[in-house]
Order: sequence, then structure tokens, then C-alpha cells
Amino acid sequence: MRRLAPDREQYELSRDEQAQLEKLVDAGTVLKALKDEKAFKSDATWKNIPFYKPKEGGQTPSGYAGRVGIYEVMTVTSTIKELIMAGATGDAIEAQAKKEGMLTMSEDGIFRAAQGLTTIEEVLRVVAE
Repeated sequence: MRRLAPDREQYELSRDEQAQLEKLVDAGTVLKALKDEKAFKSDATWKNIPFYKPKEGGQTPSGYAGRVGIYEVMTVTSTIKELIMAGATGDAIEAQAKKEGMLTMSEDGIFRAAQGLTTIEEVLRVVAE
């Protein structure tokens, strides 16, 4: 997906935007991952995490420069290995992986938006394709 240009504009999520975010992803899991990666302090909440958008009239016409990937990576732990060997459904395996901290592609996109690499709108555009 498109990476924001360095001359981006900072903004805070409104209550409506935060509610929409919580409908899209497990916001608690993403916030925990951000704290685990030390991207934000341990007492951070969605209310005080800055997000960014393209700057009008900035360095690039679109406000974006370059690309950044979003990923969904599942570590095969012993528990997941047992589920696979037992012939568990994909949903059961995914549920266990999420319990163990796996981020979905949408959640990884929001993680990258919270880091200031892209916008929430760009994540939604790419994930919907």
C-alpha cells in the first residue's frame, strides 16, 4: 500500500473514527502490539495516539511516496501444530493464532497507520481489494 510522504499532517482520532476502528479490528490487540513493540508508552490509549494524513500542497501531489507492505504471519507453535495434526478447521487454527498474538492483515495495517507509515483510509482501500 502507499506510504505517506514525510511532510504529513498529524491528527487525533475522533470518537466516531475510534468506534469505526473498533468495528474493523480488535483494537485492544493492535494497541497491545504497539506497546509490546515500544512504539508507544504502556499507558497509551487510542485517544492519545497520533495518526497522520497526506498534507495538501506538500512535497508530492498525492501526499504519498513509496510503498509499505502489510502482512498476516502465523507462527506455528506447538498448540497450533497439534490443531493442524488433529485436522482442525482453518477457523479454529486462526482463533488459536489470534489468542497467541497473531495480527490479521487489517490489524497489521492499522498498526502501520498508528506508526505514521500510512493512513487508515489507505489500509481500508487495500484490505477491501
